Amino acid sequence: MSQAPGQLRYRGRCVDCAWIGRQFVRYTTADAAARDHAGAHQHTTFVADQYEMRIVGSTIRPTRTRLA
Repeated sequence: MSQAPGQLRYRGRCVDCAWIGRQFVRYTTADAAARDHAGAHQHTTFVADQYEMRIVGSTIRPTRTRLA
């Protein structure tokens, strides 16, 4: 997907593992990817912008507790 220079890009990232989602132009798409990862693996995730800065309020915590 070709993107214009300077256009905002977002990606989901995981706090608990090395997962980094692919880049999306829309924040909502990156948020959905982060939610999918959090739900599937019970990890805490967030959305970051193209400068790898965490978006305030984008932290997604697992809905159920992990089994050790």
